Amino acid sequence: ARAEIVGPTVKYLTPGSTLKLICRVLQSTEKTAYIFWYHNNRMINYDMDRGINVSTEADFHNSELTILHANKEHSGNYTCVPQNSQPASTIVHIFKGEFNSCLFFQI
Repeated sequence: ARAEIVGPTVKYLTPGSTLKLICRVLQSTEKTAYIFWYHNNRMINYDMDRGINVSTEADFHNSELTILHANKEHSGNYTCVPQNSQPASTIVHIFKGEFNSCLFFQI
């Protein structure tokens, strides 16, 4: 089994935007007991990390991480790690300014 974060592997947002990451567990032959999320190799603590919401389906095949009003501190590497599955990662860049044409297609 392996995880997949929906969308491009690099995401670009402006400050104040909503960051939404969806992790899917693919090719799983058994029920997944948990899906953990990491930001820059640190496990996200849902009690401590205010403004971050994670919802996971009952069968643990999909998990959604949402950050309302994302800012520069939310930039970095996000990884979802399901039980008994290969993890998946994406890079998030949050910055002010114009998106140039090379970056715009990846949004």
